[in-house]
Amino acid sequence: MMLDKRIHIITGHFGAGKSEISVNLAMEYKKQGKKVLLADMDTVNPYFRSSMARNQLEKLGIEVITPKFANTNVDVPALTGEFSRYLPDKSYNIVMDMGGDDAGALVVGRYRHEIKDCGSVLYFVINCFRPETSTVSGVLKIIGEIEKSSGMEINYLINNSHLMDDTNLSDIIKGMEFTQKVSGITNIPVAFHAIMKKNLPEMPEGFDEPVFLMEKTINFPDVAE
Repeated sequence: MMLDKRIHIITGHFGAGKSEISVNLAMEYKKQGKKVLLADMDTVNPYFRSSMARNQLEKLGIEVITPKFANTNVDVPALTGEFSRYLPDKSYNIVMDMGGDDAGALVVGRYRHEIKDCGSVLYFVINCFRPETSTVSGVLKIIGEIEKSSGMEINYLINNSHLMDDTNLSDIIKGMEFTQKVSGITNIPVAFHAIMKKNLPEMPEGFDEPVFLMEKTINFPDVAE
């Protein structure tokens, strides 16, 4: 399930669950004994960020960098030059949590030449229960926008379809089938299906899809999406 690349870029529509996946990926690579950097590159939305798990990550020895002024009342899309220092350092596995849609993908475009030279993989996260990505055409539209803004092609899909705490096995299977349908149309392979452990306490018989079981790490503020 874990791909042999040094830089993992997580994109997708707002609300797809990019931040939770980014944090869990960073923690998984740390468990494997790797030196890990989580780059919270979300310059779009100040409320839903992987850096909200910063204390937890840093206690594990994972380094975290964020846009300048992140999580303050002066939240502007100003990126620190610190990130460029990490890109050529081959001792780091880097997880990049990008802002949603084409606006967030512009950040990838800024670094795309350096990123490509360093070995990277670009993921698109799907939650088929979000209105904007509940249809294949909606997903294809957003993928096209992200690829155009970033100047890079999506390499893998991640299925993160869920209904929060109400998610059941039939919802999980629906998300898998939907993502496989998108994969068949786009020829973009599925990297894995991201599922909260509490939503899948036991793997059902015949369940042979690649699965990444996650723990909830981010407690979001009480704001409207």
